[in-house]
Amino acid sequence: MRSGQVNGTRVSRSSVGGWSQARYQRHIENYHLHHAKELVDALEQVVREDGVEQIVLAGDEVIIPVLRDQLPKHLTDRIIDILRLDITTPEHEILKATTEALREHDGETDAQQVGHLLDQYRARQLAVVGAQATIAALTLGQVDTLIVSASSDAVLDDIDADAPVADGADANRSDGTPIAEQVVRLARTTGAHISFIEDPTLLADVGGVGAMLRYRL
Repeated sequence: MRSGQVNGTRVSRSSVGGWSQARYQRHIENYHLHHAKELVDALEQVVREDGVEQIVLAGDEVIIPVLRDQLPKHLTDRIIDILRLDITTPEHEILKATTEALREHDGETDAQQVGHLLDQYRARQLAVVGAQATIAALTLGQVDTLIVSASSDAVLDDIDADAPVADGADANRSDGTPIAEQVVRLARTTGAHISFIEDPTLLADVGGVGAMLRYRL
């Protein structure tokens, strides 16, 4: 993890009234706008250099609306949560709140992805589940996205040693390598995307692994 800081001029409340108060308020609004633009520029750079796909905004009720107005669509589309935090919030509390927001979002995304996989499989569409069917599909280059439990112990070996397999699959299933490692290795060598599911219960009914296919034979 890396962190950075975009410093701006500190501002304080003023008790002056009338014309002076209006000018002062305008000055504060301009400052917030300028600072928001600096933050967006810094965020653009981080997203570009680090390949960031998910953004959590954190701030108070003053800066968040201004910041959102300045964000381009490609950054707005990456926002998964907005946390209302005061500027004095300690860094460790910000990190904790951000981590929880990311974990909650990933859990929702994982559930949706597994749900789609199972729906496609039950409808006999472009999906397979279980180690044997997934390895066969990977070996044939059919797999677009491997969906596998992040816990290797949750990926179960359902392979029948006497069952016929596609050419080349035998070597992948007979070297003693754990099933979880086999499917991930095959996915990487065949250019398939890999999606790790954190909650092992989501894939428990299908042995911890499945795949979305590019095509059926």
